[in-house]
Amino acid sequence: MKGWVRVVRSIGIALAVSFLICLWLGQCHSDRMIFYASRDGNWDAWNRKDAKIEEVWLTTGDGVKTLSWHLRQEKPRATVLFFHGNAGNIAHRTGTLLSLAKLNVDVFMVGYHGYGRSEGHASEAAIYLDADAAYAYLTEKCGVPASRVIVFGESLGGAPAIELASKKPCGGLIIQSAFSSIRDMSRVVIPQFPAYWFLRSKMDNLRKIPRVGAPKIFIAATADEIVPCEQTRKLFDAAVEPREWRQFADCRHNDLFWAHNRAWLETIGGFLDRVTP
Repeated sequence: MKGWVRVVRSIGIALAVSFLICLWLGQCHSDRMIFYASRDGNWDAWNRKDAKIEEVWLTTGDGVKTLSWHLRQEKPRATVLFFHGNAGNIAHRTGTLLSLAKLNVDVFMVGYHGYGRSEGHASEAAIYLDADAAYAYLTEKCGVPASRVIVFGESLGGAPAIELASKKPCGGLIIQSAFSSIRDMSRVVIPQFPAYWFLRSKMDNLRKIPRVGAPKIFIAATADEIVPCEQTRKLFDAAVEPREWRQFADCRHNDLFWAHNRAWLETIGGFLDRVTP
């Protein structure tokens, strides 16, 4: 019996130590598995002056300075506040920026903590501060009416977009290929291990989306290999009216924009026609 007691005790200690190690790793290093921040990018590869794009440095609530891009039009019908996905930075999304500009909107592309030339380190709390700072800049400094701010969240960017739209007034919300929560995504990435027990980031979009009263459109790729289409659909199902659903076939997570650019623009343009006539 004494031998068995020692074995059970050793197993218990090993499990406890393993749990504490996983907890420490999750709390201290899990953000690196979620945010693939990149400093790279040819920031002068194209003429921002001709495109009327300004570099905007913002100071967020924690004192960090971040760099965003603001594309301006002569007489825009609205301003799209754009939150990108977890990899790269704003310098890798000039195609998206210029495509959206074809819809006669200003585009404010948010630079996150730790991405591109911004200071700080990315985290769930940090990107929410980035969202607050960008919204305040547009509505207070630039004088854009809240009803003319269209919040757009792509992939991970759906988290700050939904968080912002759930607590601030806006003219509409566009969600593209966004996950329902980090908990749900962890089950996709590591189905055999309950990683969500140890992750600091929650990004519970599913819990927050019912709070968004503004008009919403959800866009998804049926063959999305990174964020399952079903997760974006869960967000749509949980959202209150007015809401719209649009899905694209024969494309994946990162090529929806390129594979269906014309239809993508028509979808977003139609939504803008309805919410910002």
